[in-house]
Amino acid sequence: MPARSMCDCFRLFRDAAGVTLLCLATVCLAQSAREKSAHPRRASVQPNEVSGAAASAEVSEQSGSANAPPRPASAPTPMSSAELASELSGVKDNSLLIANKNINGPLILDATQRPITPITFKVEFRDCEFTDDVVVRKVDFGQSVTFQRVKFDKQLNLERIHVKGDLQLENVQAGGLIKLNQSQVDGDVRIKDPAATGLQVETLTANNLIVSLGKSSFSTLDFVHLTAGRLSLSAASAIAEINQLDLSNVSLKETLVLQNLDVQGVTAEGLTVAKHMMFLPATTIRKRLDLSSAEIAGFEWRFAEPVQFPEKLNINGAVFGSIVIVRVPSIGAAKSANEASGLRADRTDYGLAFLERAEYYEPAYSLYESSLKTRGQSDKADAVYFAMRDRRRYTEFRDASTHWQKTVAGFNYVIGFGHKWLFGYGREWVYPLIWSVLFVIAGAFIFRTERMQKVDEESPRSFSPIWYSLDIFVPVLSLGIAKDWHPRQEHRLLQFYSKFLSLIGLIFISAMIGALTGSLK
Repeated sequence: MPARSMCDCFRLFRDAAGVTLLCLATVCLAQSAREKSAHPRRASVQPNEVSGAAASAEVSEQSGSANAPPRPASAPTPMSSAELASELSGVKDNSLLIANKNINGPLILDATQRPITPITFKVEFRDCEFTDDVVVRKVDFGQSVTFQRVKFDKQLNLERIHVKGDLQLENVQAGGLIKLNQSQVDGDVRIKDPAATGLQVETLTANNLIVSLGKSSFSTLDFVHLTAGRLSLSAASAIAEINQLDLSNVSLKETLVLQNLDVQGVTAEGLTVAKHMMFLPATTIRKRLDLSSAEIAGFEWRFAEPVQFPEKLNINGAVFGSIVIVRVPSIGAAKSANEASGLRADRTDYGLAFLERAEYYEPAYSLYESSLKTRGQSDKADAVYFAMRDRRRYTEFRDASTHWQKTVAGFNYVIGFGHKWLFGYGREWVYPLIWSVLFVIAGAFIFRTERMQKVDEESPRSFSPIWYSLDIFVPVLSLGIAKDWHPRQEHRLLQFYSKFLSLIGLIFISAMIGALTGSLK
């Protein structure tokens, strides 16, 4: 009996302990749920934030009031390049943020020297300083790479990298050139307000390349062998000064835009632009523009100030689908009535002025003439043709080296000169009309009454020198005076001149009709 009582007591104690533990577990779960609801997560996947100071700064930015005064930035935390390389190789999340770090020692990530596992996460450097060289060579990045407010005391060299997202360099400083060579970026490359001696972006393949410059001046901007959809190079706040801009062998599927730039020299040999190449105000190229062998579907240059072309312009071998060079109202200036009327009154063909500034290349004239005809500007097209023929005549004579070549060029010069001023190159009917009038008036002075005699004395028609000259010059009129009168025998020179006047009349009238109908163009 006592043993049974002890067993019952033990069971009772066990049940009570179980109930107590169950109650405690329920209270703990309820408390945990309240804490989670009070502090929700910022994102489903948290980036590995290497800097604890940067993390606290980010939280304070999100939780602080918009009107609260900004807190002073904390001092950068030292970090070795070996630690950074370890972080890059050990991340297992979707992104890595390196913030507010002073990274010491050279950072060399070179897959040509040792195998490097592809970096599959997003990488972002913010408010950091690299005290030594940074070289990344033949490394694959699975997502975007961002450098924001990062200073490189020496060099930044990205070579043969592959970024499957965007590559952004915002407010980046470098002690030398910023290099991005022989690389592929599946997204856009955006470079904003860089502070460096120059940019070297050679043999880059990207979706778009957008460069926004600040107030810094640059010795070199090198985009040789760039392949992209669109290239935009501009300065937002002020005119950016560039010594040398190299666009050689750049291939763009869409547009090329230059804006607010003051460039000393531009080399664009072999440039290909499938749509439009636009120089927007206030872009100025002072010394040299080389567009040799370029293929540009549409070239447009807008000047807000008086038009100023570079001192030396080379377009040999270039193909232009169209050329549009115009003056536009000044940026930010009120469109006054005087300015608007001045722009309307400006009839200068700046496209022709552009071709005349360049070294002579006849196909460029022909293409520009064709584009003007397509737009219905026949008068301007004829002016371009006149300028082309004039420069052809002069250039052929200037470039002749031997005596025989000089003789042939001189003969062609005289023939071309006569073709222009006598027949207007077959484009202008006014030239042969003026000469026709002059020949008729000259005949009126030559064929005087005392030098003429009647063919039939019984003819009642009186003689008129002006009508006689006109009747000979335009035989189709058949006024009858030329039939009734002829020069006296002692004035044989007048007989020769009458035949010559008939021949000249036939030539000039044919040229005038051809120019009017356009059959000689």
